[in-house]
Amino acid sequence: MHEPDRQRTLDYFERLGPERVRLYTAIDCDRFLGDWQVRELADQWLAAKEAEARSRSLWDRLFRRRER
Repeated sequence: MHEPDRQRTLDYFERLGPERVRLYTAIDCDRFLGDWQVRELADQWLAAKEAEARSRSLWDRLFRRRER
């Protein structure tokens, strides 16, 4: 996958959000997102988002809840 395509796909994942990307990859990745390269990119993106969520400090999580 070329870099412009990769970046466009990552931007699309950001717009969809982790829940929807996870749902699309679980149901039918080829139909909703694309070929096996996109599936691998989606898996990497989801893993990065999960690691990011786990690495947030307690204060960040508490403060974020109060803003909502």
